[in-house]
Amino acid sequence: MSRRPSTVRRPWCAGLTLLALGLAAGAGAVLWMAVHTSSVMAVGARVESLQPVFTAVRLLAIVLAALLWPHVLRRLHQRGRIGQGTAVRLRTLRGRLVLWLVVIELVLGQDLPGRLLGGRP
Repeated sequence: MSRRPSTVRRPWCAGLTLLALGLAAGAGAVLWMAVHTSSVMAVGARVESLQPVFTAVRLLAIVLAALLWPHVLRRLHQRGRIGQGTAVRLRTLRGRLVLWLVVIELVLGQDLPGRLLGGRP
């Protein structure tokens, strides 16, 4: 009788998935209520006024990723999730990670190419 290989259970993955689902449902409910209580133009103006807050949150996430990267790797290594060689290699990639996150923020979040080429403010 053959046994199926046991799967690795990751309760944190399920928890993060449920958290993301809850946050998405909450944001959807807030937007749904906003659309029903005011005009689309008012919602658009409100979202536009919150753009600096959204930018600050994204930049804070990039800074936290850069600062917490060594601690996360150390924790993963202590728990046996990654080996020493992998931890060292990933630690050296921290600069690239931050650089790419900043590039993505500039291109997608700040629309830098559109501003430079299209002249949008």
